[in-house]
Amino acid sequence: MSTSQKKTARGLFTLGIATVIALTPSFTSSAAEASSRPWMNTSLSPEQRAAKLVSAMDLSQKIHMLSGTKLTGPHTPATGYIPPIPELGIPEFVQSDGPAGVRNGKNHATKFPAPLTYASSWDPAIAGLEGRVAGEEARALGTDQLYGPGFNIARNPLGGRGFEYYGEDPYLSGTMATANVKGMQSAGVIATLKHYVTNNQETSRLISNSEVPERALHEIYMKPFEMAVEQAHPGSVMCSYNSINGTHGCSNYYTLTKYLRHAWGFNGYVVTDFPASWSTEDYKNGLNVEMPQTFTSLEPAVRLALKQGRLSEKDIDARVQETLTVMFRFGIFDRTKNIHPINVDRGDTAAQKIAEQGAVLLKNQNAALPLSDKTARHIAVFGDSAKFAVGGGGSSNVKPTKTDTALDEITKRSHGAKVTYSLGTDLQKAAREAKKADTAIVFVTNLTMEAADRPTIKLLPHQNKLIEKVAAANKNTIVVVNTGGPIAMPWLNNVAAVLNMWQPGQAGGKATAALLYGDVNPSGHLTQTFPQEDGQWPANTREQFPGKPLGLKPIYSEGVFVGYRWYVANNQIPLFPFGYGLSYTTFAYGTPRLYKTSGAKNAPIKVTFTVTNTGKRAGATVPQIYIGKPSQQGIPVPPKELAGFRKIYLCPGETKTVTITVEPRQLAYWNTQADRFVVMPGLYRIYLGSNVNNTPSMVTYTVR
Repeated sequence: MSTSQKKTARGLFTLGIATVIALTPSFTSSAAEASSRPWMNTSLSPEQRAAKLVSAMDLSQKIHMLSGTKLTGPHTPATGYIPPIPELGIPEFVQSDGPAGVRNGKNHATKFPAPLTYASSWDPAIAGLEGRVAGEEARALGTDQLYGPGFNIARNPLGGRGFEYYGEDPYLSGTMATANVKGMQSAGVIATLKHYVTNNQETSRLISNSEVPERALHEIYMKPFEMAVEQAHPGSVMCSYNSINGTHGCSNYYTLTKYLRHAWGFNGYVVTDFPASWSTEDYKNGLNVEMPQTFTSLEPAVRLALKQGRLSEKDIDARVQETLTVMFRFGIFDRTKNIHPINVDRGDTAAQKIAEQGAVLLKNQNAALPLSDKTARHIAVFGDSAKFAVGGGGSSNVKPTKTDTALDEITKRSHGAKVTYSLGTDLQKAAREAKKADTAIVFVTNLTMEAADRPTIKLLPHQNKLIEKVAAANKNTIVVVNTGGPIAMPWLNNVAAVLNMWQPGQAGGKATAALLYGDVNPSGHLTQTFPQEDGQWPANTREQFPGKPLGLKPIYSEGVFVGYRWYVANNQIPLFPFGYGLSYTTFAYGTPRLYKTSGAKNAPIKVTFTVTNTGKRAGATVPQIYIGKPSQQGIPVPPKELAGFRKIYLCPGETKTVTITVEPRQLAYWNTQADRFVVMPGLYRIYLGSNVNNTPSMVTYTVR
């Protein structure tokens, strides 16, 4: 009986798998082995090695590679796992969750801030840092592949996994995902783009059908995946639970083969969400591995599909070869796993830096922040999230290597000031405590997690009442927000400052204290628009989100008018616009000028301008370039679309000249008749500013 037959016989039981792992922890090649197993010849390309191995496999062994299982046990804990085939020298293939650090169900690893945090840094180096450190920790823990980054578009602020994604703009999301993948794969760990595609809600996510116009599908939802595939060459893509225009995400030839592989040149392998395969024929349409194994990938089901002609062995060979090519490409066949303790301090330092760089200062009236050792001699702290490390639930729920709290770190940083704490449930007592203090700091949070959408952007009533009472008693009230997405702020006009820390992870306490005291200057900017109230957003009807009936049929009738595109087009004034973020210093942008503007459709646009730090503190700003496309041929276009950005660090009084290149793709729209991106001739408006609603400079560019 072959290894794959044994696997089928034992079904999903993991006891036998654990035994196999213990006996065959890794495989190394030798001269004799290279002779008997030519696929172990490291002088061959990964593609050549995979082809030789597939030609030596019997059908059962090939079917073995079409699926995996869940494994959390004493040997190499994993979220997803393909057992080894010792007789062929195929090693175990260990996979773990990874959007915010390594989560395998057993090991401790760095609990990074929510991915929305490092997207809010608007600094690809920060996304790359998270990827690199997470990848290093994955290698140390024996993991070959991480399920991350996740970067579906935040179509609606109520989406439950908005904290785990990069925001509402495809260009920004694709840029940050590209950096994260490069960082992760630099450690020799396979990155996994997820969830491909239109996985924009948690309601009925297993069985919903996203009805998306073709233009929106390409311009908004597929675009960030296309960018990451073409620029970062990820080893894997995870197909989504939901259907796309009537065809399941893991069965979808249009998305998985026509575009992912053929148009974009993806050379990795496709793995399902857990589980998301509906038919054995999925392997014909582009799926490589079902995880974990269900009826669709059981050997009898595959053999029946072959017998009935619904699947060919050529299809199986292609899928298995693609998977094995990735394993060879990342050295999984050629290295002995060196499982060892992770570098806890390195991870914690990285987590703190990411939390600091992604925090967004939303309000700072009369320079209430940063806190001063001279004036803040008595600080009253309120709210439960001041006393625990805040993170999202589900795939991002990493077991931290260490934790801190904002309350403890503020107390340490206060240099002997009196710091009091109250949960704030007794509102009258909270008001009395606030009145005694020089400064009051109220911490608030909301729950965001996988598998459930949010019912509202409002905080729980007792949190709003606490802020109102404390603010009425102390004019120097600061609100620290720990959230996974936009929230309403009915108390905004009554508080002195608002610092949005998102879900800051295991080092969030140190990061919060550093920002409050000005040891670090806030420089994050919003990647999601903050509405003023419930319903002030695109996709605001039940038909659109989560879809009728019961979330089964979300209709994307807003088209390309997602996020800020909708607000600007409809003259809607949000609470805080996309791209918004304050600093403890000030900046001035010079007048932009265009460089090398040939006017040809395939020519990039170079926008050059100066940035000056006009304040008294060192800090960073994010100049943003938006494009207004010509409205011709009856094609509706958003008034502004993000086309470029750069994070710039400056000392007080320092000026730098900045050039941002706008690629032709950022000028293009998806032409459904031509089935491709097209740059229209006409007048393009190029805006420069600090957020989408603050673009005082504009120049024009004509495409002939």
